[in-house]
Amino acid sequence: MTTYHDLTGFQRDLLEAIAAVDGDPYGLALKDYLDERYADPINHSRLYQNLDQLVDQNLINRDELDARTNVYTLTDAGQDTLYRQAETLAGLCELPRPVAGGAQ
Repeated sequence: MTTYHDLTGFQRDLLEAIAAVDGDPYGLALKDYLDERYADPINHSRLYQNLDQLVDQNLINRDELDARTNVYTLTDAGQDTLYRQAETLAGLCELPRPVAGGAQ
């Protein structure tokens, strides 16, 4: 099983981007989201190579949106990975722990 700390920083950011993007999290929407947060533009090759690796690690799903576009969603393992990290950070910051499924 892949853990949060097994991932590169960019892959961690991709998981967060997939969770955060409104609408369909397709490649260019993810690139736009990350471009707003990174000092330098994201290279397409870097983006899609890392998305492929996350698919291979069963952290995200890749489904066809249309003939030219794929949409990416978190798998249960990807959601669990983000949840565990959020729980760790909440504990370190002495904040209330997140509740599974987003309910409070």
